[in-house]
Amino acid sequence: MRPVLVTAGATRNPVDAIRFLSAHSSGRTGGRLAGSLARSGLDVTMLASPEAWLRLQAEVPDQAAAVNVIEYASTYDLLERMRAWVVGHPDGVVVHAAAVGDYAIADRATTKLPSGAAELVLRLRPTPKILDRIREWSPDAFIVSFKAASPETDEAQLAEIARAQRERTDSDLVFANVIGNLQNLVLVVGREGLTRHGDRGAAMDDLVRRIQRVAGLPPAGD
Repeated sequence: MRPVLVTAGATRNPVDAIRFLSAHSSGRTGGRLAGSLARSGLDVTMLASPEAWLRLQAEVPDQAAAVNVIEYASTYDLLERMRAWVVGHPDGVVVHAAAVGDYAIADRATTKLPSGAAELVLRLRPTPKILDRIREWSPDAFIVSFKAASPETDEAQLAEIARAQRERTDSDLVFANVIGNLQNLVLVVGREGLTRHGDRGAAMDDLVRRIQRVAGLPPAGD
């Protein structure tokens, strides 16, 4: 069977010795996927933010016990850990659900910035697009990527956004939703077409089944 890598949570790009830039992501989706896949018998590694790992342990401890968890910190840290795993498992399944910071501090302070200033100006620089690099690391990996579109996005626009991401990154599947409408509309876009789900739970179950099939897990009852 093919090994599976799942990323979950959000990166932390440091500002100084104690502050960081991050995104609002609990890591629940990635954690639940990793737990479900591991419990079904697959070899699953989860690259997780500290919050994502703690949430999985608290919510589904039996599934957490079946997952090989490695914590990451910044965007650059996540990139290197993903690269190492994909290069070491070129036929693996990569489920990239983490919220990756698009920007990092250009001149990060190595000590704590003083408090109490009337104004603090930070200069940001773009970080590498990890998703865009996975196919370069392995032409044989099966890639599942995620897209959260802005709240004003309608269903037709979401479909186009997901298709564009699939084509740009050569993802095999894109799991797409609209921020603020997570429970009512999810699109799973693959090479063979689009599947619409009006329930996020059903969409997650569909994704788990697809990954199990691709990873080579025999269907239940076989």
